[in-house]
Amino acid sequence: MLMHFIVLACPFLFCITTIAYAGPLPEEDAPAVSQADTTKPAVKDSGSTGFFSTVWNGLTDEANLRVGYGVVKWTMDFQRTSDGATATLVQSDNSAIFIGYGSKPSFFKDSSFGYTFMVNYVHFDFKNQEIPGDTYADLGTEIQGDLIYAVPTLFYQWGEHRHTGTFIRLGIGAGLGAAQFSGTVRLSTGEVVYTAKRSYEPRLALSNFLEARWKQIGISISYASPRVYGDGYDIRVSDFSANIGYVYYF
Repeated sequence: MLMHFIVLACPFLFCITTIAYAGPLPEEDAPAVSQADTTKPAVKDSGSTGFFSTVWNGLTDEANLRVGYGVVKWTMDFQRTSDGATATLVQSDNSAIFIGYGSKPSFFKDSSFGYTFMVNYVHFDFKNQEIPGDTYADLGTEIQGDLIYAVPTLFYQWGEHRHTGTFIRLGIGAGLGAAQFSGTVRLSTGEVVYTAKRSYEPRLALSNFLEARWKQIGISISYASPRVYGDGYDIRVSDFSANIGYVYYF
């Protein structure tokens, strides 16, 4: 199911990142052409412009893979649709490892505004719940699951426009998110209930981020909030993170 969701997200990626260019050969490399040949139509080289070549170029042309280390906080808000009973679960980690992919950033002409596409994956394990007093405690409940979201983002950038340059980037976006999970939760009514969602169904995901990068070292702060539905509940998963990491450019 996870691979099915990624395949669904790919068209958004390629419509943003794939740009084709065709131009003449440099004069010194151009083959000699007779007068008779000038009347023949040009034949396109299908071997270098096929679908898989376009897909690969879209994935790797100035794209990057980022590995980071920092802190993360996930919250999961439940509301039972039948009576409005609620619950909030939380997971915090001060030693989290991050892996993220970013496509080639594209700018609107010569401005500092641009757009890119980000995909993130999170595995969560909620064991604490919110209790009165704005604190959290282990109530003997637990929900485990996985979350993935793919978000086209619009950003404003200060600094160099080179992908390996030094810059600060502030962005906001809307895209698709999906989650699967299972476990128990204690509602505001005092009931302990079991809930599960076994399949990934794409839903609206909102996000914003602040990123500062010096060549291949970057600091990133981000927030994302995909909305999911499962087994009679309206559920929102929020992901806040801050980390420093290394960026590998394809």
